[in-house]
Amino acid sequence: MNIKKLKFYHFRNYDKASFSFEENAIHVLQGKNAQGKTNIIESIYFLSLLRSFRTNKLAHLIKREEPSFIIEADVESKGKIEELKVVVSDSKKQLFRFNDPVAKYSSFVGIVNAILFCPDDMTLFSDSPAMRRKFIDMELIKLSRSYTSTLSHYQKLLKQRNQALKQPYVDRSLIDVFTKQMINDQKVIIKQRSRFLKELMEKVRDLYPFFSDGQERMDAEYETFVSNPEEMEEKYAKSLERDIQYKTTSLGIHKDDFTFLLDGIPVIQCASQGQKRSILLSLKLGLAQIAYEKGGQYPILLLDDVFSELDEDRRKKLIEMLPENMQIFITSAERIPEDWFDRPVRFYEIENGTVKEEKIHE
Repeated sequence: MNIKKLKFYHFRNYDKASFSFEENAIHVLQGKNAQGKTNIIESIYFLSLLRSFRTNKLAHLIKREEPSFIIEADVESKGKIEELKVVVSDSKKQLFRFNDPVAKYSSFVGIVNAILFCPDDMTLFSDSPAMRRKFIDMELIKLSRSYTSTLSHYQKLLKQRNQALKQPYVDRSLIDVFTKQMINDQKVIIKQRSRFLKELMEKVRDLYPFFSDGQERMDAEYETFVSNPEEMEEKYAKSLERDIQYKTTSLGIHKDDFTFLLDGIPVIQCASQGQKRSILLSLKLGLAQIAYEKGGQYPILLLDDVFSELDEDRRKKLIEMLPENMQIFITSAERIPEDWFDRPVRFYEIENGTVKEEKIHE
């Protein structure tokens, strides 16, 4: 998968920007901090998931004193070109495919499969379980439409069950209907999450030794509310009175967690900042490999400020590990030596929302 052309208007600090990107090449966006490097990869990420990785407020993405922003892209996928467009105001998103309106977000999300590494990912291990669930769910959503629909259905049922629990008179038969449907959804979700985490950690165990010289072993544990899915009905029956008392659903996959382990010890307890960065890079490259095996093509890889806190040896190792038939975008405040690459690379100098010059390394 490749972004061939990218345009955006009134996005962040850009009034207008237009790019033509080479397929399967590395594109290095260089420049001082706060010049607009990350904004470029943020626009690609927005096309992928219709959200920013830096803010939850759409208004923050719109250039000051403008009413909206527009992102347009020609995207190559398995030899075919997709023409995509997003028009966003601070209150709504309008989606277009080949200039035709797209009614549902779910029909647009995932057309562009982009995997991101950014400095904020470093909090994955210390953040709340909700952030780790989001990390797993967002990747599964891009890979599986059945997972997307099942998770969406479960979330709708959960909301309805909680609303029913908040009523002055609790209809237990209605609660039972919601619970049975939720159990069916959760059996599917737990199975898919478990399988995905197992596949991901197999990839990570192959990749992480390149960063750690093979001295440590990576693993992960999936923590859900049942050890056996057949126990769900009994668990919900036992928790019903508590749920009625507190007016909320106390059990379910909406409270699951994932613990990442380094030599059997939780990463949050034992890993240095450099180790965490290496683990995250292994996770991201593992996700890319899974996407390739399932879909027959690599996703687009977005690496924001990836070289910070990596020594020169690890920086070179990372570049060596990047798959050749993958389009990659790297932002860096430091200049990256051209002789580190043995593949096509394009260097862009970004200053105050403009591309000052472009160098090509073949």
